[in-house]
Amino acid sequence: MTDMTQRKGHRKPAQLEMIGGKSARQRVWEELRKTQGKEFTARPLSRDANVDLAALRTYFSCLQAGGYITHKSGGLFEKRIYILVKDTGIEAPRLNRKGQPIQQGQAAECMWRTLRMLGQLDAARLVAHASASGIDIALKYAKSYLYALKRAGYLHVIKVATRNSLESYSLKPLMNTGPRPPQVQSVKTVYDPNLNKVMYAEDPQELL
Repeated sequence: MTDMTQRKGHRKPAQLEMIGGKSARQRVWEELRKTQGKEFTARPLSRDANVDLAALRTYFSCLQAGGYITHKSGGLFEKRIYILVKDTGIEAPRLNRKGQPIQQGQAAECMWRTLRMLGQLDAARLVAHASASGIDIALKYAKSYLYALKRAGYLHVIKVATRNSLESYSLKPLMNTGPRPPQVQSVKTVYDPNLNKVMYAEDPQELL
């Protein structure tokens, strides 16, 4: 673990928060979906998802505010009886404490999905496709995301940049690793949650 991740209040890189390539909230959500409308309580779900009760309480609060789950009895958190009332698919809902969707991460998801669907593209085409999907992405951010993926070995360079055109890329077939977008982190790594692996690190120690 680096000094950066040890500083108080500094969020750990995603690979240190995940188990099997899945975040705590994703693991909780997958266990929730297994209930298939059946009643459940917090403690067994906490154990099955490998998430502590404090973190589970926070996410349950978000899900309840958003209308995803409801509890049928009061009392202590661990003894409340819950039921899943809204299943929106395999991806865990990203919600704030008011139950509202969090926009953070949608840009990377959109860009990764576009890379997987389309052939040759550049940052401008990526931004245009995202805009058509209702997601605003700055051209500078699209360029930096593509550059990070190139350095991590995900992309072929189809056409180098010139004074009048941007660099064009295509996703390498063997690097189409799955639906979740590789994450470019503040510690200058590219982490792939589909593989649960750091694919590139500016500091080689991050690969250890």
